Amino acid sequence: MSNINNHAVDMNKQTLAELNFSAVKELNDEVAATCSGGEGSLNGPSPDLYLDADSNYGGAYLGVNAVINDGISYVGDSFNDQTSSIEIYRGTWNFYRDANYQGFLYQIGPGNYPVLAADSNDSISSLYRVG
Repeated sequence: MSNINNHAVDMNKQTLAELNFSAVKELNDEVAATCSGGEGSLNGPSPDLYLDADSNYGGAYLGVNAVINDGISYVGDSFNDQTSSIEIYRGTWNFYRDANYQGFLYQIGPGNYPVLAADSNDSISSLYRVG
């Protein structure tokens, strides 16, 4: 495998699978759940999504991993009501205004969302993977 430093990539927000090395194989959801124990986690390896504090993926960020029918019931005091953009790599997710999956905002799947609607900007407190 070639030296990763020669590829000039930002490893903070790219998974090895996205780098497209032939020696890297992305795990499917079932295998990943077996490896992770099936619990949602913050800032785990190869996050399924990133919540970004500023629009256009700027500022502080929080990586989240979860299997289907699992999530993060509270994003923590340091990131509560801070999200202004979202990057989803895997899964379909429900986002909520309040902790413990209360106050449904919307459901979205893989993609880049550089700006959140005014009524949901800086409002996310919990999230749940549904697909």
